[in-house]
Parts: sequence; C-alpha cells; structure tokens
Amino acid sequence: MNFYPINLKLEDKKVLIVGAGKVALRKFKRLSTTTAQIKVVSPDFNPGFDPYLAQNRDRYIFLKRKFKKEDLIKQDLIFIATNKTELNKEIAFLAKKQKALINVADNSAKSDFNVPALFKRGDLNLTISSGGNLPALAKNIRKKLENQFGIEYSILLEIMAEKRSMIISEIENSKLRKKIFRELASTSFLTEIRQIIDKEQANLLELKKEDYQQIITNINNLISEKIKEIKIEFDNNY
Repeated sequence: MNFYPINLKLEDKKVLIVGAGKVALRKFKRLSTTTAQIKVVSPDFNPGFDPYLAQNRDRYIFLKRKFKKEDLIKQDLIFIATNKTELNKEIAFLAKKQKALINVADNSAKSDFNVPALFKRGDLNLTISSGGNLPALAKNIRKKLENQFGIEYSILLEIMAEKRSMIISEIENSKLRKKIFRELASTSFLTEIRQIIDKEQANLLELKKEDYQQIITNINNLISEKIKEIKIEFDNNY
C-alpha cells in the first residue's frame, strides 16, 4: 500500500478518538503534544487518561458514553480505536461519509493514513513506517535511531532556528549560503558539537538552566567561528 508521508499542522483542527483503551491512549498522548482540539468518546476510559481529565478543558473533551454518529460531524481527523473489530468497521463506514481522514487501529486497509513510529530529538523528527504491515519492526528501528542521533542534533537545530534567517538575510551569495548550511549539517561539525557537550561532562537533563545556557553559548560561538572560516575559504577560492 502506497502512503504519502507528511507532517501535519493540527493547530485548531478538530480530532476525534473513538475508544479509550491502551491503543487510543497512545494516540491521544501523541496528539496532546499538538494544539489540536481533541474529543475522546468511550463508555470506559483507561486509567492512563486520568491525569488529563481535568486539564485543558478548552482543548480536550472526554465523553464517557457510547459512540453516536453525530460525534463524527465537523471532525478533521478521526481515530477509530475501540476493542471491537466490527464496531470499528461500522464507524469507519459512517466516517467516510463525513469526508474526514480516518485511521482505523486494527485495519490499515480501511485507513486513510497511518501513524508512523516517531523518534523525536528537539526539532528533529524521524518517522518510521512499515506501511501498517508490521508496526513492531518500525518500533525496533526507532529504538536503534535513539542511539545514533544524540542531543547535539537538537541543540544545533535549536540554535539554527534563529541563525538560519540571519544567514539568509546577511549572505547574498547563494553558493556560499549552501556551503555554510552543508558544513553546519556535516557529521564532522556535529562531532565538534558533541565534543563540547562531552567536555562539560554534561547530563543535559540534569543541568541547571544557567549551565545549559553556557553550553548553548559555547556551541553558538563555535557555529559563528565556523561560518567565518567558511567565508574566508570561499573568498580565497572564488
């Protein structure tokens, strides 16, 4: 089955989850990191939902009752995740009439989209999909990626959130800009960032705010120096 990979902005989008078991809880937790308006409908709720029941009443709606077809109206995304296969099929049939995109937890063939395994390191998002054929394989690959992509990637992206626009506005030569971005994204430069982190012997999760900021400053300075070096080399060659 051919899927089109996409990162979807869910700001102010309406999302419905039918079901509130373990599978639905996993989907809810991932969705809760967005700014979507999420509605969950189910006669029973997994205890994992408890911490969320009193939170963000403007964003979360929890309805402890059976599904009604009216729940489907004006929803942008619909996740169907009850523990009853036939019920899931019935809801999917009704949802298709609403022209919303649907995901059926136990039936990839009935789904308009699937949710890939996600590895997240700051602004770095790596997704792995098995096309719904073997989700466990995608999860295993995700675990391997955790060891390959360290905190240096998220720190670089955190700093580049500001520096990228500055580089684009200050450097008119497109070839030079491309060279700078290639060098900053190189494995060798990421190794230099990692060395700064290791030099501080830093467990970044336990650092005080001011100590973390010092590491950011040091890496920011490294990036600035690297850009200067690239400019000099470029000017000498061209």
